[in-house]
Amino acid sequence: MKKLIYSLLALTVVSSCTKLDEEVYKNIASKDFYQSEEDLKTAMVSGYKYFQTAFGGGDVYNYFMIIEAASETGAPTRTKSNPHIYNSWGYANDPDNTINKWGDAYKIINQVNAVLGRGAGVEMDAVRKEQILGEAHFMRGLTYFHLLRLYGGVPIPESYTSDLNNLEIPRKTPDEVYDYIIADLKYAAEKLPKKAERAAGEKWRATRGAALALLGKVFLYRGSMTESAHKSAYFQESKKYSLEVINSGEYQLEEDFKNLWMWYNTANKHGKESIFEVEFGYVGVPGDVPNASRFHIDGGLNIQDKNFGSYMYYRYGPSLRTYNSFSDQDARKQATFLTSITLSTGQGISWVAADKGNHPGTQGWPSATPGNLKYYDRSEQSYTTGSPATNYYVTRFSEVLLNYAEAENELNGPGSEAYNKINQVRKRAKLPELKDGLSKEQFADSLYTERVHELIGEGQLYYDALRTGRLGKEVKAEVEYGVGNGLWLYSPLTFRPKKTFLWKIPTYDLNSSKALVQNPDNQSE
Repeated sequence: MKKLIYSLLALTVVSSCTKLDEEVYKNIASKDFYQSEEDLKTAMVSGYKYFQTAFGGGDVYNYFMIIEAASETGAPTRTKSNPHIYNSWGYANDPDNTINKWGDAYKIINQVNAVLGRGAGVEMDAVRKEQILGEAHFMRGLTYFHLLRLYGGVPIPESYTSDLNNLEIPRKTPDEVYDYIIADLKYAAEKLPKKAERAAGEKWRATRGAALALLGKVFLYRGSMTESAHKSAYFQESKKYSLEVINSGEYQLEEDFKNLWMWYNTANKHGKESIFEVEFGYVGVPGDVPNASRFHIDGGLNIQDKNFGSYMYYRYGPSLRTYNSFSDQDARKQATFLTSITLSTGQGISWVAADKGNHPGTQGWPSATPGNLKYYDRSEQSYTTGSPATNYYVTRFSEVLLNYAEAENELNGPGSEAYNKINQVRKRAKLPELKDGLSKEQFADSLYTERVHELIGEGQLYYDALRTGRLGKEVKAEVEYGVGNGLWLYSPLTFRPKKTFLWKIPTYDLNSSKALVQNPDNQSE
């Protein structure tokens, strides 16, 4: 019998003294484990841990690097012999690559299915049980949303795996997967507590607001990706759920964009703009960082210095064309990009545009691009442990405002409410308001630009460019800009992804089930 072993590693929450459970538990799928409320909570924690590893730690650069550097807003930063080139869609097009988000996602799903299947029989307070089961539904819905956007229709196992029986499950249609995700999230929204009702040490757990915000996002994505008669209904649902989050009063924009990021504010976690974050903490030793925030490490500057915190690699960064698209008046420009720093030795290094990505540059800059400091942790503890503790925002309030504005524009064109929502984001960025009079298409373009400037480096924009049909066009423009200006890592584009682009199912997983059918080859635009 095949049994899953889960090692729950300690995770110190920076904003409180709470830790995820430090003990090691085995056979959590076993019915013998689910005897108490603590057992159930521990099992659910392992679902969070798997999500943390799949989309925030472990080999995250293999996923995050691709969705950053395969959009026009990100760029590879390494040497020409190993550039992770813009045709990093080649990774996703290759079923034999090492990027197995399929397998990682099903680890999460299997664990939360065990929580749902075994947890129902645990004797405990009914409300607290429903909340834990609500977390499981939320995490499952979020994970399927990742799978759906990457692979299209996927199998939906109705129970957890405890042996080798009944493992050959055919793929569902995308609509069936959407319906399943939505049902999970509606359950979660009904059962989960509000953010304010979470104890100080448990703000990292899913909440009602997180489920509602994700529902708004799922319906927005579904509306963007379909030409069916239901398109308007999906945008209407997106608008409804986003508005419920907006009107809840639980969330507000930070007055200063810098307050969102640990580089400027070490107490920034779970602030008033945060809706759901993947949690990280100072656990580990140098060279062994199972709990480290890989966003800091892999999106860094290929440098190790006390003033940067943990050691860094340089795998991806912001594209120069996107960096140049920021107005100097945009408060997000300085708050997002690192272009100079004084090292602990006293040496100053700076990014110089004229270096065209050659590195180390004329001012000692060790990467092809500026740094995106949204996930940099320069604390002494980050440096000494090699375990940066920056969290990853799955969603925050500014995105909900932009989601609402987009849904409203798709339904009715740019009316006062759409302008109001985008202008809240622009006001925080110290930019002038968009003026009335834009066409629906012009407003959509302005909204996409706003998303780029607000969310660059946060793992969102690949999906936004794909679902709005901009990805192929924008990447073509980005690569032509790079080649035309002689940027270090750029070579002529050989593939332009269509809106229908899907990752290949990894060969190992494909061969494990005769019921699986591989995605067709992607065709260039």
